[in-house]
Amino acid sequence: LQSKSTNPAVDHPPLIILGGMAQSIASWEFHLPHFAKDRSVLIYECLGQGPLPPEEICSNAELDTYYDDVSLERQGHDFWSVVDDAFGNDNDGKVDVAGFSFGGRVAMAAAVVQPNRIRRLHLTGVAAERDEYGNVLCLSWKEMLGANYIDIMGEKEGEETNNANSRLRTFAWSIILATYSEQFLASVGAARVLTWVDGVCKYNTHSGLSAILLQTHGGEGQWTPASMAERMKGSVESFKLVVGSNDKVASPDQVLRLAQLLGREEENKQDNCCYKVVENCGHAVPFEAMRLWREDVIKYLT
Repeated sequence: LQSKSTNPAVDHPPLIILGGMAQSIASWEFHLPHFAKDRSVLIYECLGQGPLPPEEICSNAELDTYYDDVSLERQGHDFWSVVDDAFGNDNDGKVDVAGFSFGGRVAMAAAVVQPNRIRRLHLTGVAAERDEYGNVLCLSWKEMLGANYIDIMGEKEGEETNNANSRLRTFAWSIILATYSEQFLASVGAARVLTWVDGVCKYNTHSGLSAILLQTHGGEGQWTPASMAERMKGSVESFKLVVGSNDKVASPDQVLRLAQLLGREEENKQDNCCYKVVENCGHAVPFEAMRLWREDVIKYLT
Protein backbone atom coordinates (compact mmCIF):
# COMPACT_ATOMS: atom_id res chain seq x y z
CA LEU A 1 0.00 0.00 0.00
CA GLN A 2 1.62 3.22 -1.17
CA SER A 3 0.68 6.85 -0.57
CA LYS A 4 2.33 9.94 -2.01
CA SER A 5 2.90 12.92 0.26
CA THR A 6 0.01 15.40 0.37
CA ASN A 7 2.49 18.20 1.04
CA PRO A 8 4.97 18.29 -1.86
CA ALA A 9 6.71 21.33 -0.36
CA VAL A 10 8.18 19.10 2.38
CA ASP A 11 11.05 16.95 1.19
CA HIS A 12 11.41 14.08 3.66
CA PRO A 13 12.67 10.64 2.65
CA PRO A 14 9.96 8.03 2.00
CA LEU A 15 8.83 6.07 5.06
CA ILE A 16 8.60 2.28 4.88
CA ILE A 17 6.42 0.57 7.50
CA LEU A 18 6.93 -3.15 8.21
CA GLY A 19 4.49 -4.96 10.48
CA GLY A 20 4.63 -7.96 12.78
CA MET A 21 4.64 -11.59 11.73
CA ALA A 22 0.87 -12.28 11.67
CA GLN A 23 -0.13 -8.83 10.45
CA SER A 24 -1.11 -7.57 7.03
CA ILE A 25 -1.40 -4.26 5.20
CA ALA A 26 -4.91 -3.95 6.64
CA SER A 27 -3.43 -3.81 10.15
CA TRP A 28 -1.72 -0.49 9.37
CA GLU A 29 -4.11 1.37 7.08
CA PHE A 30 -5.44 3.65 9.82
CA HIS A 31 -1.91 4.98 10.49
CA LEU A 32 -1.33 5.90 6.84
CA PRO A 33 -3.09 9.30 6.58
CA HIS A 34 -1.16 10.65 9.57
CA PHE A 35 2.25 9.66 8.18
CA ALA A 36 1.48 10.70 4.60
CA LYS A 37 0.91 14.37 5.44
CA ASP A 38 4.54 15.29 4.85
CA ARG A 39 6.18 12.30 3.18
CA SER A 40 5.51 9.39 0.84
CA VAL A 41 4.70 6.15 2.69
CA LEU A 42 4.89 2.49 1.71
CA ILE A 43 3.44 -0.38 3.73
CA TYR A 44 4.08 -3.86 2.41
CA GLU A 45 3.76 -7.48 3.47
CA CYS A 46 6.99 -9.44 3.72
CA LEU A 47 7.36 -12.83 2.10
CA GLY A 48 5.30 -15.25 4.22
CA GLN A 49 2.84 -12.59 5.30
CA GLY A 50 -0.45 -12.02 3.52
CA PRO A 51 -2.16 -14.30 1.00
CA LEU A 52 -0.53 -16.24 -1.79
CA PRO A 53 -0.25 -14.33 -5.08
CA PRO A 54 -2.92 -15.13 -7.69
CA GLU A 55 -2.19 -17.84 -10.24
CA GLU A 56 -1.99 -15.31 -13.08
CA ILE A 57 1.17 -13.93 -11.39
CA CYS A 58 2.70 -17.22 -10.19
CA SER A 59 2.41 -20.60 -11.85
CA ASN A 60 1.43 -23.66 -9.83
CA ALA A 61 5.06 -24.79 -9.90
CA GLU A 62 6.20 -21.44 -8.50
CA LEU A 63 3.52 -21.54 -5.81
CA ASP A 64 4.74 -24.98 -4.69
CA THR A 65 8.13 -23.47 -3.77
CA TYR A 66 6.94 -19.96 -2.87
CA TYR A 67 7.93 -20.20 0.81
CA ASP A 68 11.07 -22.28 0.43
CA ASP A 69 13.22 -19.30 1.40
CA VAL A 70 11.74 -16.63 3.68
CA SER A 71 14.99 -16.14 5.60
CA LEU A 72 15.92 -12.73 6.92
CA GLU A 73 18.72 -12.47 4.37
CA ARG A 74 16.22 -13.05 1.55
CA GLN A 75 13.77 -10.62 3.17
CA GLY A 76 16.50 -7.97 3.33
CA HIS A 77 17.18 -8.24 -0.41
CA ASP A 78 13.46 -8.29 -1.22
CA PHE A 79 13.02 -5.10 0.83
CA TRP A 80 15.23 -3.13 -1.55
CA SER A 81 13.58 -4.61 -4.63
CA VAL A 82 10.21 -3.37 -3.36
CA VAL A 83 11.59 0.04 -2.34
CA ASP A 84 13.39 0.59 -5.66
CA ASP A 85 10.27 -0.37 -7.61
CA ALA A 86 8.22 2.10 -5.57
CA PHE A 87 10.56 5.09 -5.34
CA GLY A 88 13.45 4.63 -7.74
CA ASN A 89 16.26 7.00 -6.85
CA ASP A 90 14.15 9.49 -4.88
CA ASN A 91 16.21 11.11 -2.09
CA ASP A 92 19.29 9.38 -3.51
CA GLY A 93 17.69 6.03 -2.74
CA LYS A 94 17.57 6.66 1.02
CA VAL A 95 14.52 5.89 3.16
CA ASP A 96 13.33 6.02 6.75
CA VAL A 97 11.88 2.83 8.26
CA ALA A 98 9.51 2.03 11.11
CA GLY A 99 9.56 -1.68 11.88
CA PHE A 100 7.45 -3.55 14.44
CA SER A 101 8.55 -6.93 15.83
CA PHE A 102 9.32 -9.26 12.86
CA GLY A 103 9.15 -6.23 10.56
CA GLY A 104 11.86 -4.56 12.62
CA ARG A 105 14.14 -7.54 12.15
CA VAL A 106 13.51 -7.44 8.40
CA ALA A 107 14.45 -3.75 8.45
CA MET A 108 17.70 -4.59 10.22
CA ALA A 109 18.46 -7.26 7.62
CA ALA A 110 17.85 -4.69 4.87
CA ALA A 111 20.36 -2.36 6.54
CA VAL A 112 22.90 -5.17 6.58
CA VAL A 113 22.57 -6.22 2.93
CA GLN A 114 22.64 -2.62 1.62
CA PRO A 115 24.43 -0.33 4.10
CA ASN A 116 23.95 3.45 4.16
CA ARG A 117 20.51 3.45 2.53
CA ILE A 118 18.36 3.64 5.66
CA ARG A 119 18.62 7.13 7.14
CA ARG A 120 16.71 6.67 10.40
CA LEU A 121 15.38 3.41 11.82
CA HIS A 122 12.54 3.28 14.36
CA LEU A 123 12.17 -0.18 15.94
CA THR A 124 9.34 -1.30 18.24
CA GLY A 125 9.37 -4.59 20.11
CA VAL A 126 12.73 -5.80 18.77
CA ALA A 127 15.09 -7.44 21.28
CA ALA A 128 18.76 -8.36 21.03
CA GLU A 129 17.86 -11.96 21.92
CA ARG A 130 14.75 -13.76 23.12
CA ASP A 131 14.58 -14.48 26.80
CA GLU A 132 13.45 -17.92 27.96
CA TYR A 133 9.78 -16.97 28.02
CA GLY A 134 10.10 -15.71 24.45
CA ASN A 135 11.63 -19.04 23.48
CA VAL A 136 8.68 -20.84 25.07
CA LEU A 137 6.25 -18.69 23.08
CA CYS A 138 8.04 -19.41 19.80
CA LEU A 139 8.11 -23.13 20.48
CA SER A 140 4.40 -23.16 21.31
CA TRP A 141 3.56 -21.31 18.08
CA LYS A 142 5.60 -23.76 16.02
CA GLU A 143 3.77 -26.64 17.67
CA MET A 144 0.38 -25.01 17.07
CA LEU A 145 1.10 -24.50 13.37
CA GLY A 146 2.94 -27.79 13.00
CA ALA A 147 5.99 -25.95 11.72
CA ASN A 148 8.38 -28.35 13.49
CA TYR A 149 6.92 -31.38 11.78
CA ILE A 150 4.65 -31.77 8.78
CA ASP A 151 2.71 -35.01 9.02
CA ILE A 152 -0.40 -34.98 6.91
CA MET A 153 0.20 -38.34 5.24
CA GLY A 154 -3.03 -40.11 4.53
CA GLU A 155 -5.18 -36.99 4.85
CA LYS A 156 -7.49 -36.10 2.01
CA GLU A 157 -7.20 -32.65 0.48
CA GLY A 158 -10.22 -31.30 2.34
CA GLU A 159 -9.04 -32.74 5.63
CA GLU A 160 -5.59 -31.22 5.10
CA THR A 161 -7.11 -27.78 4.47
CA ASN A 162 -9.37 -28.02 7.50
CA ASN A 163 -6.44 -29.07 9.66
CA ALA A 164 -4.31 -26.12 8.46
CA ASN A 165 -7.17 -23.66 9.04
CA SER A 166 -7.74 -25.01 12.54
CA ARG A 167 -4.05 -24.71 13.38
CA LEU A 168 -3.93 -21.16 12.02
CA ARG A 169 -6.91 -20.11 14.11
CA THR A 170 -5.43 -21.59 17.29
CA PHE A 171 -2.18 -19.79 16.54
CA ALA A 172 -4.01 -16.50 15.94
CA TRP A 173 -5.63 -16.64 19.39
CA SER A 174 -2.30 -17.42 21.04
CA ILE A 175 -0.26 -14.71 19.33
CA ILE A 176 -2.89 -12.05 20.09
CA LEU A 177 -3.00 -13.06 23.76
CA ALA A 178 0.81 -12.84 23.92
CA THR A 179 1.09 -9.62 21.94
CA TYR A 180 -1.35 -7.39 23.83
CA SER A 181 -1.38 -6.58 27.52
CA GLU A 182 -4.06 -8.15 29.67
CA GLN A 183 -5.48 -4.74 30.60
CA PHE A 184 -5.83 -3.72 26.96
CA LEU A 185 -7.54 -6.97 25.91
CA ALA A 186 -9.97 -6.67 28.80
CA SER A 187 -10.76 -3.09 27.80
CA VAL A 188 -11.58 -3.92 24.16
CA GLY A 189 -13.56 -7.06 24.98
CA ALA A 190 -13.92 -10.54 23.55
CA ALA A 191 -16.06 -9.58 20.56
CA ARG A 192 -13.45 -7.20 19.18
CA VAL A 193 -10.59 -9.63 19.82
CA LEU A 194 -12.54 -12.23 17.85
CA THR A 195 -12.50 -9.92 14.82
CA TRP A 196 -8.70 -9.71 15.10
CA VAL A 197 -8.48 -13.51 15.10
CA ASP A 198 -10.67 -13.57 12.00
CA GLY A 199 -8.36 -11.00 10.40
CA VAL A 200 -5.21 -13.04 11.01
CA CYS A 201 -6.85 -16.04 9.36
CA LYS A 202 -8.33 -14.04 6.48
CA TYR A 203 -5.20 -12.14 5.51
CA ASN A 204 -2.52 -14.80 6.11
CA THR A 205 -1.81 -18.40 5.20
CA HIS A 206 -0.88 -21.35 7.35
CA SER A 207 2.04 -22.23 5.07
CA GLY A 208 3.42 -18.69 4.99
CA LEU A 209 3.41 -18.13 8.75
CA SER A 210 4.78 -21.63 9.35
CA ALA A 211 7.69 -20.83 7.04
CA ILE A 212 8.43 -17.56 8.84
CA LEU A 213 8.40 -19.27 12.23
CA LEU A 214 10.59 -22.14 11.11
CA GLN A 215 13.15 -20.10 9.17
CA THR A 216 13.42 -16.89 11.21
CA HIS A 217 12.56 -17.80 14.80
CA GLY A 218 15.40 -19.93 16.09
CA GLY A 219 18.90 -20.70 14.86
CA GLU A 220 19.26 -17.51 12.81
CA GLY A 221 23.01 -17.35 13.51
CA GLN A 222 24.38 -14.17 11.97
CA TRP A 223 20.83 -12.85 11.43
CA THR A 224 19.84 -12.44 15.07
CA PRO A 225 19.24 -8.78 16.00
CA ALA A 226 22.35 -8.82 18.22
CA SER A 227 24.52 -10.11 15.38
CA MET A 228 23.02 -7.73 12.83
CA ALA A 229 23.54 -4.80 15.20
CA GLU A 230 27.28 -5.40 15.14
CA ARG A 231 27.32 -5.38 11.34
CA MET A 232 25.11 -2.28 11.06
CA LYS A 233 27.40 0.06 12.97
CA GLY A 234 27.94 3.23 10.98
CA SER A 235 25.49 2.26 8.21
CA VAL A 236 22.38 3.97 9.67
CA GLU A 237 22.33 7.61 10.79
CA SER A 238 20.36 6.95 13.99
CA PHE A 239 18.02 4.56 15.79
CA LYS A 240 15.01 4.79 18.09
CA LEU A 241 13.95 1.69 20.05
CA VAL A 242 10.54 1.48 21.73
CA VAL A 243 9.14 -1.27 23.97
CA GLY A 244 6.10 -1.76 26.17
CA SER A 245 6.75 -2.19 29.88
CA ASN A 246 4.67 -5.40 29.86
CA ASP A 247 6.12 -6.87 26.65
CA LYS A 248 6.21 -10.69 26.87
CA VAL A 249 7.69 -11.24 23.42
CA ALA A 250 10.63 -8.80 23.52
CA SER A 251 11.59 -8.07 27.10
CA PRO A 252 12.51 -4.43 27.93
CA ASP A 253 15.90 -5.59 29.21
CA GLN A 254 16.73 -7.23 25.88
CA VAL A 255 15.47 -4.22 23.91
CA LEU A 256 17.73 -1.99 26.02
CA ARG A 257 20.61 -4.35 25.26
CA LEU A 258 19.95 -3.98 21.54
CA ALA A 259 19.94 -0.19 21.92
CA GLN A 260 23.33 -0.42 23.60
CA LEU A 261 24.67 -2.60 20.78
CA LEU A 262 23.41 -0.18 18.13
CA GLY A 263 24.62 2.95 19.89
CA ARG A 264 27.70 4.77 18.73
CA GLU A 265 29.78 5.83 21.70
CA GLU A 266 31.58 9.16 21.55
CA GLU A 267 33.02 10.67 24.71
CA ASN A 268 31.15 8.08 26.76
CA LYS A 269 27.83 9.06 25.21
CA GLN A 270 25.58 7.14 22.83
CA ASP A 271 24.60 9.92 20.48
CA ASN A 272 22.73 8.06 17.77
CA CYS A 273 20.39 5.65 19.59
CA CYS A 274 17.41 6.43 21.84
CA TYR A 275 15.46 3.99 24.01
CA LYS A 276 11.91 4.45 25.29
CA VAL A 277 9.63 2.33 27.50
CA VAL A 278 5.89 2.86 27.12
CA GLU A 279 4.25 2.10 30.44
CA ASN A 280 1.35 -0.35 30.77
CA CYS A 281 1.69 -1.62 27.22
CA GLY A 282 2.42 -5.08 25.91
CA HIS A 283 4.28 -5.99 22.73
CA ALA A 284 1.87 -4.20 20.39
CA VAL A 285 2.68 -0.59 21.32
CA PRO A 286 1.62 0.74 17.86
CA PHE A 287 -1.91 -0.51 18.55
CA GLU A 288 -2.29 -0.19 22.31
CA ALA A 289 -0.93 3.37 22.31
CA MET A 290 -1.62 4.36 18.71
CA ARG A 291 -1.39 8.13 18.96
CA LEU A 292 1.62 8.10 21.29
CA TRP A 293 3.50 5.67 19.04
CA ARG A 294 2.64 7.54 15.85
CA GLU A 295 3.67 10.90 17.29
CA ASP A 296 6.90 9.35 18.56
CA VAL A 297 7.75 8.07 15.06
CA ILE A 298 6.93 11.41 13.41
CA LYS A 299 8.89 13.44 15.96
CA TYR A 300 11.91 11.15 15.70
CA LEU A 301 11.97 11.13 11.88
CA THR A 302 11.58 14.90 11.51
